[in-house]
Amino acid sequence: MNRMKRWTMSMTSWVDGVLAQVENHEAAVSSAIGRVRQSTARARVQLKRVERDQQALRDTLLEEEEAIDAWRRRAKSAQDENVALECLRRHKASERRVLRLRQRLGEHEHCHKELSDGIRVLNGRLCELTERKNLMRTRQSRAEAAHGMASTTGPIGDLEDVFERWETRVGEIEIASECAEPIDAFEAELEAVEESAELRLELEALRAESR
Repeated sequence: MNRMKRWTMSMTSWVDGVLAQVENHEAAVSSAIGRVRQSTARARVQLKRVERDQQALRDTLLEEEEAIDAWRRRAKSAQDENVALECLRRHKASERRVLRLRQRLGEHEHCHKELSDGIRVLNGRLCELTERKNLMRTRQSRAEAAHGMASTTGPIGDLEDVFERWETRVGEIEIASECAEPIDAFEAELEAVEESAELRLELEALRAESR
């Protein structure tokens, strides 16, 4: 009887250990997936900002290119020499600004490409991790089912202790859920309104940056 009891306890300990390792592995994978998803979201936000800055630079560049032609025409048509010289100076200044704007636009385009490539890599990694996680879950379920079928064909000893611990744990969870503080719908509604207001302020600040 003591030998059977020891065997049962050993089997229970082994099962608990295996389950704990599986849970830890799944938690680690889920954490990694969460980090990749968060990085992807941040990169997308940054990409949108770069695109807004690019559009603003393109608009400014177009205006300066038009100014180049306008000041050149004014310099040619001006009858007063001083006026013509001032128009020509402004023409040259517009040319310099165009060169700087084109350089900045090139830097933004390079940054945009790097961010886009990074997002593609992150998306690929996210899909890969998710697929592998789902595959491991499937394999785990199949292995557990096979193990359960094999266990029922042979002696497994007295597992009352396992069921008792299980029942105790479930009971604790049930008690905790009954004692949980109910959700305050009014407070939740106020928090949602406050969050919307904060988001509107942030949106206005973002729009102000692009002006």
